[in-house]
Amino acid sequence: MSTRQRPNKPLGWGKPTRPVVDIFRRPLDNFERLTDTAKTRNRQTQITTEDLPFQLLAEDEKWTLIGLADGTFGWIYKKFVDKIKTANYWEKVHIMPRHKTLILPSPTAPAKIKAILGRFKGTPYLWGGTTRQGMDCSAFIQKLFSELFGILLPRNSREQKKCGCFVYSRELCPLDILFFVHLPTGRQARQTGRHHVGVYFDDLIWHFCLDKKGLSTETLVELKKRYRYLTARRIVKIEKC
Repeated sequence: MSTRQRPNKPLGWGKPTRPVVDIFRRPLDNFERLTDTAKTRNRQTQITTEDLPFQLLAEDEKWTLIGLADGTFGWIYKKFVDKIKTANYWEKVHIMPRHKTLILPSPTAPAKIKAILGRFKGTPYLWGGTTRQGMDCSAFIQKLFSELFGILLPRNSREQKKCGCFVYSRELCPLDILFFVHLPTGRQARQTGRHHVGVYFDDLIWHFCLDKKGLSTETLVELKKRYRYLTARRIVKIEKC
Protein backbone atom coordinates (compact mmCIF):
# COMPACT_ATOMS: atom_id res chain seq x y z
CA MET A 1 0.00 0.00 0.00
CA SER A 2 1.21 3.46 -0.71
CA THR A 3 0.34 7.04 0.07
CA ARG A 4 1.36 9.50 -2.62
CA GLN A 5 1.07 13.16 -3.41
CA ARG A 6 -2.37 13.99 -4.74
CA PRO A 7 -3.60 16.81 -7.01
CA ASN A 8 -4.06 20.09 -5.16
CA LYS A 9 -7.68 20.77 -6.07
CA PRO A 10 -10.35 18.04 -5.85
CA LEU A 11 -13.14 17.75 -8.42
CA GLY A 12 -15.68 17.25 -5.66
CA TRP A 13 -16.66 14.92 -2.82
CA GLY A 14 -18.21 11.50 -2.61
CA LYS A 15 -19.45 8.61 -0.47
CA PRO A 16 -19.63 4.91 -1.35
CA THR A 17 -22.94 3.54 -2.62
CA ARG A 18 -22.38 0.25 -0.78
CA PRO A 19 -21.67 -0.46 2.92
CA VAL A 20 -18.08 -1.51 2.08
CA VAL A 21 -16.24 -0.72 -1.16
CA ASP A 22 -12.73 -1.73 -2.20
CA ILE A 23 -10.16 0.85 -3.29
CA PHE A 24 -7.42 -0.33 -5.66
CA ARG A 25 -3.91 0.78 -6.56
CA ARG A 26 -4.88 1.15 -10.22
CA PRO A 27 -7.94 0.69 -12.46
CA LEU A 28 -8.56 -3.00 -13.14
CA ASP A 29 -9.63 -4.46 -16.48
CA ASN A 30 -12.76 -6.65 -16.53
CA PHE A 31 -13.45 -5.71 -12.92
CA GLU A 32 -16.87 -7.34 -12.68
CA ARG A 33 -15.45 -10.70 -13.79
CA LEU A 34 -12.45 -10.72 -11.46
CA THR A 35 -12.23 -13.36 -8.74
CA ASP A 36 -12.15 -12.38 -5.06
CA THR A 37 -8.50 -13.49 -5.00
CA ALA A 38 -7.59 -11.12 -7.82
CA LYS A 39 -9.40 -8.26 -6.12
CA THR A 40 -7.66 -8.96 -2.80
CA ARG A 41 -4.25 -9.00 -4.48
CA ASN A 42 -4.83 -5.50 -5.89
CA ARG A 43 -6.75 -3.98 -2.97
CA GLN A 44 -5.30 -0.75 -1.59
CA THR A 45 -7.77 -0.26 1.24
CA GLN A 46 -11.53 -0.02 1.81
CA ILE A 47 -14.09 2.73 2.37
CA THR A 48 -17.41 2.36 4.18
CA THR A 49 -20.56 4.45 4.44
CA GLU A 50 -19.58 5.17 8.06
CA ASP A 51 -16.25 6.72 7.04
CA LEU A 52 -15.60 10.37 6.21
CA PRO A 53 -16.41 11.49 2.65
CA PHE A 54 -13.58 11.22 0.14
CA GLN A 55 -12.23 13.68 -2.41
CA LEU A 56 -12.79 13.07 -6.12
CA LEU A 57 -9.48 13.66 -7.90
CA ALA A 58 -9.85 12.29 -11.43
CA GLU A 59 -12.07 9.95 -13.40
CA ASP A 60 -12.35 8.01 -16.61
CA GLU A 61 -15.15 5.98 -18.15
CA LYS A 62 -15.29 3.32 -15.42
CA TRP A 63 -13.02 4.43 -12.58
CA THR A 64 -12.63 7.36 -10.17
CA LEU A 65 -9.41 8.35 -8.40
CA ILE A 66 -10.22 9.34 -4.82
CA GLY A 67 -8.30 10.75 -1.84
CA LEU A 68 -9.00 9.83 1.78
CA ALA A 69 -8.59 11.93 4.91
CA ASP A 70 -5.67 9.78 6.09
CA GLY A 71 -3.58 10.70 3.03
CA THR A 72 -4.18 7.53 1.01
CA PHE A 73 -5.55 7.61 -2.49
CA GLY A 74 -6.56 4.96 -4.99
CA TRP A 75 -9.09 3.94 -7.61
CA ILE A 76 -12.72 3.03 -6.95
CA TYR A 77 -15.18 1.54 -9.46
CA LYS A 78 -17.18 4.51 -10.70
CA LYS A 79 -20.65 3.09 -10.17
CA PHE A 80 -19.85 2.71 -6.46
CA VAL A 81 -19.36 6.49 -6.08
CA ASP A 82 -22.19 8.73 -4.87
CA LYS A 83 -21.29 12.37 -5.49
CA ILE A 84 -22.28 14.72 -2.67
CA LYS A 85 -22.26 18.48 -2.14
CA THR A 86 -18.94 20.24 -1.62
CA ALA A 87 -18.06 21.06 2.00
CA ASN A 88 -15.07 20.93 4.35
CA TYR A 89 -15.75 17.41 5.62
CA TRP A 90 -12.26 16.99 7.07
CA GLU A 91 -12.23 20.22 9.09
CA LYS A 92 -12.42 18.48 12.48
CA VAL A 93 -10.14 15.55 11.69
CA HIS A 94 -7.18 15.27 14.08
CA ILE A 95 -4.41 13.96 11.85
CA MET A 96 -1.38 12.66 13.74
CA PRO A 97 1.61 14.86 12.85
CA ARG A 98 4.80 13.21 11.67
CA HIS A 99 7.74 12.81 14.09
CA LYS A 100 5.79 14.09 17.10
CA THR A 101 4.41 12.39 20.20
CA LEU A 102 0.94 13.02 21.60
CA ILE A 103 1.11 14.11 25.24
CA LEU A 104 -1.93 12.81 27.12
CA PRO A 105 -3.52 15.18 29.69
CA SER A 106 -4.25 12.10 31.84
CA PRO A 107 -3.21 8.46 31.54
CA THR A 108 -5.57 6.05 29.79
CA ALA A 109 -6.77 3.30 32.12
CA PRO A 110 -5.32 -0.11 31.21
CA ALA A 111 -8.82 -1.60 31.56
CA LYS A 112 -10.10 0.73 28.84
CA ILE A 113 -7.22 -0.13 26.53
CA LYS A 114 -7.76 -3.85 27.05
CA ALA A 115 -11.50 -3.52 26.47
CA ILE A 116 -10.98 -1.74 23.16
CA LEU A 117 -8.34 -4.26 22.10
CA GLY A 118 -10.84 -6.99 22.91
CA ARG A 119 -13.32 -5.58 20.41
CA PHE A 120 -11.06 -6.72 17.60
CA LYS A 121 -11.04 -10.36 18.67
CA GLY A 122 -12.84 -12.60 16.19
CA THR A 123 -12.18 -10.27 13.26
CA PRO A 124 -10.43 -12.22 10.47
CA TYR A 125 -7.34 -11.05 8.63
CA LEU A 126 -7.99 -9.48 5.21
CA TRP A 127 -5.32 -7.80 3.09
CA GLY A 128 -6.40 -4.18 2.62
CA GLY A 129 -9.45 -4.68 4.85
CA THR A 130 -10.62 -2.04 7.31
CA THR A 131 -13.81 -3.47 8.84
CA ARG A 132 -14.84 -6.03 11.42
CA GLN A 133 -15.54 -8.37 8.49
CA GLY A 134 -11.78 -8.38 7.87
CA MET A 135 -8.80 -6.08 8.35
CA ASP A 136 -5.02 -6.05 8.07
CA CYS A 137 -2.27 -5.09 10.51
CA SER A 138 -2.04 -1.38 9.73
CA ALA A 139 -5.84 -0.92 9.68
CA PHE A 140 -5.92 -2.42 13.18
CA ILE A 141 -3.39 0.15 14.41
CA GLN A 142 -5.24 2.99 12.70
CA LYS A 143 -8.61 1.93 14.15
CA LEU A 144 -7.18 1.36 17.63
CA PHE A 145 -5.68 4.85 17.97
CA SER A 146 -8.79 6.42 16.49
CA GLU A 147 -11.02 4.71 19.04
CA LEU A 148 -8.67 5.42 21.95
CA PHE A 149 -7.68 9.02 21.24
CA GLY A 150 -9.67 10.30 18.26
CA ILE A 151 -6.52 10.76 16.16
CA LEU A 152 -6.08 9.64 12.57
CA LEU A 153 -2.88 7.77 11.75
CA PRO A 154 -1.81 7.05 8.17
CA ARG A 155 -3.36 3.96 6.60
CA ASN A 156 -0.22 1.96 5.84
CA SER A 157 2.61 0.85 8.11
CA ARG A 158 5.37 2.55 6.10
CA GLU A 159 3.72 5.92 6.76
CA GLN A 160 2.80 5.04 10.34
CA LYS A 161 6.51 4.49 10.96
CA LYS A 162 7.04 8.23 10.41
CA CYS A 163 4.73 9.14 13.31
CA GLY A 164 5.77 9.55 16.94
CA CYS A 165 9.35 9.25 18.17
CA PHE A 166 11.91 6.44 18.21
CA VAL A 167 12.17 4.16 21.24
CA TYR A 168 14.46 1.22 21.99
CA SER A 169 12.79 -2.19 22.19
CA ARG A 170 14.14 -2.58 25.73
CA GLU A 171 12.30 0.59 26.82
CA LEU A 172 8.81 -0.13 25.49
CA CYS A 173 5.76 1.46 27.07
CA PRO A 174 2.09 0.54 26.61
CA LEU A 175 0.79 1.47 23.12
CA ASP A 176 4.21 1.83 21.51
CA ILE A 177 4.00 0.46 17.97
CA LEU A 178 6.56 -1.93 16.52
CA PHE A 179 7.48 -2.47 12.89
CA PHE A 180 8.72 -5.57 11.12
CA VAL A 181 9.38 -7.08 7.70
CA HIS A 182 8.23 -10.57 6.70
CA LEU A 183 10.95 -13.22 6.62
CA PRO A 184 11.12 -15.57 3.59
CA THR A 185 9.85 -18.80 5.14
CA GLY A 186 7.33 -21.41 3.96
CA ARG A 187 4.09 -20.33 2.35
CA GLN A 188 4.70 -16.75 3.48
CA ALA A 189 7.79 -16.45 1.25
CA ARG A 190 5.90 -14.47 -1.36
CA GLN A 191 5.26 -11.79 1.30
CA THR A 192 8.99 -11.15 1.78
CA GLY A 193 9.61 -7.42 2.01
CA ARG A 194 6.08 -6.60 3.13
CA HIS A 195 6.00 -4.49 6.25
CA HIS A 196 4.14 -5.50 9.38
CA VAL A 197 3.07 -3.58 12.49
CA GLY A 198 1.78 -4.35 15.97
CA VAL A 199 1.15 -2.56 19.25
CA TYR A 200 2.77 -3.23 22.64
CA PHE A 201 0.48 -3.76 25.62
CA ASP A 202 0.57 -5.94 28.73
CA ASP A 203 4.08 -7.23 27.83
CA LEU A 204 2.83 -8.61 24.51
CA ILE A 205 2.63 -7.47 20.89
CA TRP A 206 -0.96 -7.32 19.61
CA HIS A 207 -1.13 -7.62 15.85
CA PHE A 208 -3.22 -8.83 12.91
CA CYS A 209 -1.57 -11.47 10.76
CA LEU A 210 -2.56 -13.93 8.05
CA ASP A 211 -0.91 -17.01 9.55
CA LYS A 212 -2.80 -16.49 12.83
CA LYS A 213 -6.03 -15.68 10.93
CA GLY A 214 -6.63 -12.39 12.74
CA LEU A 215 -5.70 -10.77 16.04
CA SER A 216 -2.80 -12.46 17.82
CA THR A 217 -0.77 -11.74 20.94
CA GLU A 218 2.89 -12.79 21.04
CA THR A 219 6.13 -11.78 22.67
CA LEU A 220 8.74 -9.86 20.72
CA VAL A 221 10.99 -12.93 20.89
CA GLU A 222 8.29 -15.07 19.26
CA LEU A 223 7.64 -12.50 16.54
CA LYS A 224 11.32 -12.28 15.64
CA LYS A 225 11.15 -15.92 14.55
CA ARG A 226 8.86 -14.94 11.65
CA TYR A 227 9.67 -11.27 11.08
CA ARG A 228 12.74 -9.07 10.94
CA TYR A 229 12.38 -6.37 13.57
CA LEU A 230 12.80 -2.81 12.26
CA THR A 231 12.01 -0.25 14.93
CA ALA A 232 9.54 0.97 17.55
CA ARG A 233 7.77 4.32 17.71
CA ARG A 234 5.99 6.08 20.55
CA ILE A 235 2.77 7.75 19.40
CA VAL A 236 1.45 8.70 22.83
CA LYS A 237 3.44 9.56 25.95
CA ILE A 238 2.17 7.91 29.11
CA GLU A 239 3.44 9.08 32.51
CA LYS A 240 5.10 6.62 34.90
CA CYS A 241 5.75 4.06 32.18
